[in-house]
Amino acid sequence: MQGGTTSTLEQVRSNYKVPKGRQLVKKVIRNCFICRKYLAKHIDQLTSPLLSDRINQTPAFSICDLDFAGPLYVNNFGELQKSYIVLFTCGVTRALHLELVSDMTTNSFLFAFRRFLERKGSCKVIYRERERKTMPKHS
Repeated sequence: MQGGTTSTLEQVRSNYKVPKGRQLVKKVIRNCFICRKYLAKHIDQLTSPLLSDRINQTPAFSICDLDFAGPLYVNNFGELQKSYIVLFTCGVTRALHLELVSDMTTNSFLFAFRRFLERKGSCKVIYRERERKTMPKHS
């Protein structure tokens, strides 16, 4: 790694006569991979502030994100059947819970949601498909 344009130019001129030496040294330093790596400016990543739901300590899956994935083709006794995955993501720990459903109907989702609630307990807030719209609570 060079010590800068001036010191590098002085070292070169002590041994050699180089026409347009300053321009040449600047070009070499500018194109030097090692120099560019060490002299690169650090840029901070801009991040949006976290929601209070993600900061407060709560039990796992009390705040969930809901999404669908698929279709997947599952071999069911020699017959390919189209299936989907319901993804339940914990809003605090980012843990995943996956439920396999046979189709994207309301009944299939409700059965998967009931299985999820039986295993993980109740949810306070459910966000859907990466939108920040809260699903309405039905009692």
